Amino acid sequence: MSRGKLDHSRSVNIPPLPKTKDQLKEKNRKLRKELDTLRRQYKDNVYSVIERLKGEYDETKHDLTPSYEKLKHLIKEATSEEVLEGCRVPEHKHSVQNKGIDRSFNHNSTSCMEVHLRDAVAARYDQRKGTAGLLQSCREFSGRGDNHAVQQRRREVTDMHKAEIADENEELKHHIQCYDSKFLRAHNRLSKLQQEYAASKQYLPPKRYRLLKEMIETVVEDSKLKPD
Repeated sequence: MSRGKLDHSRSVNIPPLPKTKDQLKEKNRKLRKELDTLRRQYKDNVYSVIERLKGEYDETKHDLTPSYEKLKHLIKEATSEEVLEGCRVPEHKHSVQNKGIDRSFNHNSTSCMEVHLRDAVAARYDQRKGTAGLLQSCREFSGRGDNHAVQQRRREVTDMHKAEIADENEELKHHIQCYDSKFLRAHNRLSKLQQEYAASKQYLPPKRYRLLKEMIETVVEDSKLKPD
């Protein structure tokens, strides 16, 4: 090769330019908007169903002879196709579905989503902590841990240093994906309720009545479904 001719056979990895503080602040604004939208969608489309199921089920406890037909109605209402569709992880910019997943996979598959959500959220949180780190982080996110930095912002972004804003942006991305986990968990719970309801038809009313109550209680007592 002549001295004056460049060798283009070797690729050069050029690191991305560092973000300016204004860029980080704008990213923070967009992430907070995305998290707020996702939180609202979860409360309106998913958790409202759980709350309604719990409220109406609790009312039956005051009846001397709770209605067998009432329990059947509650389960059918909470597991309609419209409800289950509303429990699917919605499309959004920082969805776990956008994080390097093989596009040939069926993203409507529960098992596929479980694997990729666990891996993507755990990786974003801290690869060294693995699944334990993910569980601890999501406990903190839902208010059961000691870290409330994201839910209760101690200072305005304008008062933060660049590194602090960058750290908070990463936390926001993680918390957004924790909501993906809540959507998926709710979909799994209600889908299983639908399946168990269908399977219970083989039993006579006395035994089926007890099973219906247990099915409902499993869903409404799941504290991990609560929004932050």
